[in-house]
Amino acid sequence: MKKVFQEAIFFVAEKGKKIGINREKLKAGFFPLYRLFCRVEYKIFKQVYLYHVEIPVTQRCTLKCKDCSFMMPYFEHPKDYEVDNLLTYMDRLFECVDTIQIFRILGGEPFVYKELDKIISKALACNKVKTVDVVTNGTLVPSDKVMDALKNPRLTVQISDYGDISYKKNELQKACEERGIKCVIRSMADKNWFSAGDLHFRGKVAANIKTQLKRCAGICRSFQNGKLYFCPRASFGTLLGIPNPPKDYVDFTCSADKNELRKQIYELNQRKGFLACNYCDEGTDEYRPIPPAEQIRDRNQVEKWRENIGKQ
Repeated sequence: MKKVFQEAIFFVAEKGKKIGINREKLKAGFFPLYRLFCRVEYKIFKQVYLYHVEIPVTQRCTLKCKDCSFMMPYFEHPKDYEVDNLLTYMDRLFECVDTIQIFRILGGEPFVYKELDKIISKALACNKVKTVDVVTNGTLVPSDKVMDALKNPRLTVQISDYGDISYKKNELQKACEERGIKCVIRSMADKNWFSAGDLHFRGKVAANIKTQLKRCAGICRSFQNGKLYFCPRASFGTLLGIPNPPKDYVDFTCSADKNELRKQIYELNQRKGFLACNYCDEGTDEYRPIPPAEQIRDRNQVEKWRENIGKQ
């Protein structure tokens, strides 16, 4: 029965948008069921279930998308994460969960990361991870050692097709097909980009944030350099300067009691609001669809955006 429910979660979350269901309505309707499933798993079966975990390996990117959900263009000094640290943090996370349905490796642009093959191999070596995705913007073809690591039936290369700026997408797709690597191209029509706004402080009260989180309905956890956040907005936002209270993430950067970490993961899934929600428009009427991958052409746009971080 549990496997059937997990498969239903996967179908609704990943396939629903393909049959014409509005993404935001899909998420909002699905979110309570997901949280209920996680609660039953933990309380009755003593299992910790995560549907979707994303691990960024670098802040560097080959594009400058104005409304990037990870806010990559606004990092003044983008950096790669230390591979040995990431591998250690992954071990600690994997030890504390029973199932991760999707483990997604991304950046920035993950193919600029020289040690990517090690991250891929670590994820695939864990039998608790059901599927692994590597998400790229179609501007690079990786090295042979990375291509070798990608060849696994549990792994999919997802190419985000942003038109002409994804100028290597066809070459990458061909290279994957020649090596028997599962590869999909997601068109701009599939991407459904929305703007969550800049990082100014919205001043919402707890009741507003609770409603916002219900509508936001995030089921994707962000594993940011050893810390597990509820969402990418929180994890990347803290790096750019919004407050980072310890209660809003699970810390795997130091050794801790396994049972306590499992409890914290469960509680993170069940939270009714986070401080980062006050720096975000997702789940509100201000969260509107936008054209995908609009590039920043003016440096002043970046400076103006940074100036608003934390402003009331």
